[in-house]
Amino acid sequence: MSDSNTPSPSTPPPADDSPEARAARMLALIDQLESLVEGFQPHDIAEIRRVATAARFGKDLIPAMISAVTAYAPVAEKNIFDAGRGKATLESDAAFRPVTHRLSALLDGLEFTLDSSLAEVGTEALQAYAWAKQYAKSPQGVGLRPYLAHMQSAVRKSINLRKAATPKPAPPTTPPAAQGFLAPNLASRNTAPATPDDDLPEDFRNALDAVSDEED
Repeated sequence: MSDSNTPSPSTPPPADDSPEARAARMLALIDQLESLVEGFQPHDIAEIRRVATAARFGKDLIPAMISAVTAYAPVAEKNIFDAGRGKATLESDAAFRPVTHRLSALLDGLEFTLDSSLAEVGTEALQAYAWAKQYAKSPQGVGLRPYLAHMQSAVRKSINLRKAATPKPAPPTTPPAAQGFLAPNLASRNTAPATPDDDLPEDFRNALDAVSDEED
């Protein structure tokens, strides 16, 4: 008899825990999730409006038609509406809709996590660049100057892009019934509006101010 107090062996960590390996495992899981969606269709921007419109009607009309077909024989005899398929469609929608919400939240969180890391380390890099600019002017900083030119090019590019950015109108709201697996959520995330200086983190804004005047 086994001792109930004996802890079960923990699963050993994978041999390769690099970001690339973890990303590959996540993609494999996404492939598995996709395979669980019967009749899965990739997001088609050319069809989204047509599908969304028809889906809006379906939400309320399908239950009404099921009731009519199952309760009134003449409608059922016409055989123009498959009540069984209608029920299965509504059941699938009810079951998978919470999954779409969780996947959307996962995508939002992953984007925010990656951007947060880039922002934190990018602020540190900007602060280091401000120091490097001053240090390179000294006799001791001669060896840093070739690297400084590359840093300066990167900072100027970012500043110019930021100046050129203008707030864009919000994309039209996609009805829930029109949302696909992950693809529809990506478009809106790639068109974030420009951020006013007052909304920037203080440490980043201070570092940006320290280098911006000489980069114009």
